[in-house]
Amino acid sequence: MNHIGMVLYKWQVGGVDLSITNTVVMLWIAAALTLVVLVGAARLVRPTGEGRFANLIEALMDFLKENVTDPFLGHDGAKWFPFVGTVFFFILFCNLLGLVPVPWFFAAPTSNINVTGPLALLVFVIVQAMAIKHHGLAYYLGLLFPKSAPGWLRFTLMPLIEVISLLARPVSLAVRLFANLMAGHQIILTFLGGVIYLAGLAWYVKPVAALPLAVTVVMMAFEIFVAFIQAFIFALLTALYLGEAMGESH
Repeated sequence: MNHIGMVLYKWQVGGVDLSITNTVVMLWIAAALTLVVLVGAARLVRPTGEGRFANLIEALMDFLKENVTDPFLGHDGAKWFPFVGTVFFFILFCNLLGLVPVPWFFAAPTSNINVTGPLALLVFVIVQAMAIKHHGLAYYLGLLFPKSAPGWLRFTLMPLIEVISLLARPVSLAVRLFANLMAGHQIILTFLGGVIYLAGLAWYVKPVAALPLAVTVVMMAFEIFVAFIQAFIFALLTALYLGEAMGESH
């Protein structure tokens, strides 16, 4: 294992490490699941409302629309819903893959900062591009020198504070997702290790393994909830930042 996962195929091009790791494979699987689930659900939708799978995905879509894109993006919500929805489902599948009980290979890509970092950076770049498109570079003048601030602050501390606040957004997006997923999965692996260790001891000690096993089951159920919540928060903040960038100029 290295800092980006277990290397399956080592590949370097011009000194750049392009090795295929289990994390890369997990990303491919998450992308494939996102495509298959969304396209499959769209094809299975019936006017009569039949089909549990299609109804489940449609319910999740309606939830995102009503609680994420419509409130934060307003009339732009319909245009940006495909992007925000794809972000949600892709991150959701990335999160859930870490719960597949093959710990030596399956791992949540989102428990790797090398994955959450670029995801957050992508959102950050798109948000800045939309801000410039809608308001021009003058957007940053209003951002760095807010008119609501007192004069002495407006041209002294406020620019520094606003720059830090702006750059902190992608950092917080990346670290929040990474930390929550990594911490939960490490706890599960710890208790699983305890189960395996206790099960290998004398017969009169084996029943004790039931305790860490029960904790592991509870943690697995909780991690499913966390997987949905973290995907929702990432999608919500993406919509919030887009809405602020495309809204009225500062």
